[in-house]
Amino acid sequence: MDRLAEIKVKAEGTIFEEFVSSQVENYKRQKQKELKKANINNKWIDHADALFNLFAQISEEVKPQIEPFVARVEFVDNRESDGAVMLTVANFKDETFSLRCADLHTMEDYAKLEDDAFVETLDEAQEEGGVQFFFDPDELVETVAHSRIFKEDDPFAALKQVIEPHLVELLKRTFDIAALLEKKT
Repeated sequence: MDRLAEIKVKAEGTIFEEFVSSQVENYKRQKQKELKKANINNKWIDHADALFNLFAQISEEVKPQIEPFVARVEFVDNRESDGAVMLTVANFKDETFSLRCADLHTMEDYAKLEDDAFVETLDEAQEEGGVQFFFDPDELVETVAHSRIFKEDDPFAALKQVIEPHLVELLKRTFDIAALLEKKT
């Protein structure tokens, strides 16, 4: 910004002052738009990642509790490929069920950040990321905003409380008492 001021000063009192001044102001506005886009993009990603990490910790804590009742349980991190993580459980019939945690903002939302007019409508301070939990793509069970969890003294406990009913539902979908008895004998 100091360099921009220097450029304006050099043009002061010359026939180029108005033109240079408008170019400097245009440049500043463009850089501010780019910074706003980047800040919102990073905020969404950072917020979702923080929640993904908590879900991973919760999954690791819950895995040993589920393992006695199922054939297999694993945490799968697909953040890079599809912006989601999941706790996947397989029953003794080799059927798998997952509690999936995906970025609240879709690839389309991130693509919209390339549109200056769209970005101008956003309030950077109000924007936040989050995640959605679902069993199937058409079975959304919970939307969790970053602020809902991280305003609490213990974000881990806060998210755990929110998703525990869904973890119980995951076990219910997988649980097969007859197969479990057969497997244990």
